[in-house]
Amino acid sequence: MFAQIRKFDCSVGIVLFFCGIVSELPAETASVILKNGKVITLDDQSRITQAIAIRGGRILTVGSDADVMQLKGEQTNVISLDGKTVIPGLIESHVHAYRAARGELLQPHQELNSIAEIQNWIRAKAKEVPQGRWIVVPRTDITRLKERRHPTPEELDEACKTHPIRLTVARKDVLNTLGFQTLGIHNDQDRLANVRILFDQAGKPLMLEGAGAALRKLIPQQAVPTENVREALKRLHAIYNSVGITSILERGSGVAEYREYELMNQQKELTVRMTMTIRQQLRSATAVKEFTEKLGLVTGDGDDWVRVGPLKISVDGGIHWGNTRLSEPYGEKRRQFYKLQDANYRGDLFYSRELMETVFEEAQKLGWQMCCHATGDGSVNEILSALENVNQRLPMKGRRFCITHAYFPTKKSVKRSKQLGVCYDTQTYLFYRDADAINQIYGPDWVDRFMGLKTFVDGGVPIAINSDHMNGFDPDHSMNAFNPFLALYIAVSRKDIQGNVYGPYQKLTREQALRCMTSDAAYISFEEKVKGTLEPGKFADLVVLDRDYLKCPENEIKHIKPLLTLVDGKIVYDASKKSEP
Repeated sequence: MFAQIRKFDCSVGIVLFFCGIVSELPAETASVILKNGKVITLDDQSRITQAIAIRGGRILTVGSDADVMQLKGEQTNVISLDGKTVIPGLIESHVHAYRAARGELLQPHQELNSIAEIQNWIRAKAKEVPQGRWIVVPRTDITRLKERRHPTPEELDEACKTHPIRLTVARKDVLNTLGFQTLGIHNDQDRLANVRILFDQAGKPLMLEGAGAALRKLIPQQAVPTENVREALKRLHAIYNSVGITSILERGSGVAEYREYELMNQQKELTVRMTMTIRQQLRSATAVKEFTEKLGLVTGDGDDWVRVGPLKISVDGGIHWGNTRLSEPYGEKRRQFYKLQDANYRGDLFYSRELMETVFEEAQKLGWQMCCHATGDGSVNEILSALENVNQRLPMKGRRFCITHAYFPTKKSVKRSKQLGVCYDTQTYLFYRDADAINQIYGPDWVDRFMGLKTFVDGGVPIAINSDHMNGFDPDHSMNAFNPFLALYIAVSRKDIQGNVYGPYQKLTREQALRCMTSDAAYISFEEKVKGTLEPGKFADLVVLDRDYLKCPENEIKHIKPLLTLVDGKIVYDASKKSEP
């Protein structure tokens, strides 16, 4: 399909490079030219051109075939795209890749969508695990179970009675009978310190709340050598490349993970660029200062491959856990669904407005960009109020304060965000999997603005869309699925997994959606001058597609496959090679 490209081996495996040594090329020639294509530049004029020239890992120019071919030299590798579409490299702006790599070594992730699937998984696992050892079911969210409820101990017993079983759903641990007995819980007369135990009418235990510490003592964390994690991470990065991802934002890690990425960078093992969000629940100005001094890093440190991004705190919980902070009480339906007690419960708020002001102000003085985990509209409103107060003393605009998740935007909150220069990133896959449950449990008004992308776009607030990938290696069936073309399809169609459309006025155009995974995603990490569009001087990170993203039938968007993925002008994925990542 494409002209043959030479390759050579390096110490980290086979990576395909374009032929020619850039330093030996004449000053005005390209190392590579891709011509006869449809190049979606996403520049300010939204130009679509035929060809693109690359030199030294950067884009030399884009334009017509005739114009770009003027940069052809004797050593230039010219590739005809046969009319195929080229887009900027996709930026996955919210992943937990290091965690996913480690988790896959401990226990490969399995997507479980019903109680029957959970039971079948347990039965299979029981054949592998020595009798008596705990079996921990992969993360499963209550909004995604067919039954939309917690499994019962009896249902877990049907799957296995020879091993204690732990299943965590919506901050509640459901155990089988042997699991409860191992904890010393037999009936409603038994207690466990600092743990809420829910019993049925017959006095039998149903589930536990707050039992994490007690269970961790019984189920010790397995050790995984960092070398093994690094190898798994390289495999995951290769899978990212296979779906067109060229940059990632690790959205909540520590300095140890950052150092691992630095090591991989030094050893030339990276095939994606990485910007790391440092997560730390700091609760005073002194804590922020001491943490920063000890860390020795701040936003912007690093290089073109490994960079320090924002400092992150978590302000509320989540819709899957039943503790997202809302602007109203949960009400009877939501309380029953999540097994909550307090009639006035609005969700958790881990930081007061005053404490947020303290942390935000000190972090800004020290040079940090800040990022907050906030899923509910109530927590977003509190963050914006804190920022408005800080803004009176220390201007916020230009700092690109970022709120991640923000599932229920309003025109008012977006207007406030615009005035402060706040940007957002959110996850369309959650709409795909959870919109029907939100409609049933929260109501039509809530689901219509659930993942309200058009509200952000119309309000002039930068919004990046992503996956929040944290478990699994399958692009379409992980927690959460990280196939970017599925994410784009959801943003354009507003369809959930069952084909239902909620809030059709929130649909984006195809170009708007693509910008949310390219130029806007670059903007939220201060990288829009080097990535996110196909323009001269920017990184030669791009993807060649098997069909026309702008014109193919809407339902085909989620089936788009990359043919080539380039990072730094080098091919990191070639579909014609037939090898699995």
